[in-house]
Amino acid sequence: MIRKIVVALLSAIIFCLGLAWLNYTPLDEQQANTYYWSYASLVMVYLMYAAPVYLLGGVPLSILIEFITAKIGWVNLVVNYVFRLIAYSLAGLVAMMLFMLVMSGGKSGTSLFANGDFRFEVVASLLYLHLWLFSFLIVKPKKGGYSHGRYMRNL
Repeated sequence: MIRKIVVALLSAIIFCLGLAWLNYTPLDEQQANTYYWSYASLVMVYLMYAAPVYLLGGVPLSILIEFITAKIGWVNLVVNYVFRLIAYSLAGLVAMMLFMLVMSGGKSGTSLFANGDFRFEVVASLLYLHLWLFSFLIVKPKKGGYSHGRYMRNL
C-alpha cells in the first residue's frame, strides 16, 4: 500500500511536470502586457488537481486491478501486461470521470469525451502503471512476503 501511494505521488509530480512543460510559454515568446503563468506555478496548480485524483481515485482502482489480476492468475506475462494496460487505461478514464463529476457538482461527467481530450487520463494512468512496475526493479519485495507472492508472480 505504501508503495502504491509513493508511486502515485511520484506519478503525479512527473505528470504535472510534463503537462506544465506542454502549456508553458517561454519568455522569448511571451507578449508584452500579457500575464503568463510561470512554469513552477503551472506545476503547482496541476498538482493541486492531479494529486487527489491519483491518490483518491488511482490507488483504490489500482488495488482493484491488481486483485483481479491476482485472482485470474495468468501465467503468460504478455497477456498479463496487456490486461494491465487496458485495465489501467480504463481506470484512468473512470477516475477522471468521477473527478469531473465531483468538481461539476454532479451536473456533467460526459464533458470528458465531448472534446475528445481523454488522452491525458490514459497517459497519466499508464505512467502510474509503468512506475509501479519499475518500482519492483528498484526495491525488491521481501522473499516470501505478501507482495512478493501476489504481485511478482503476475508481473
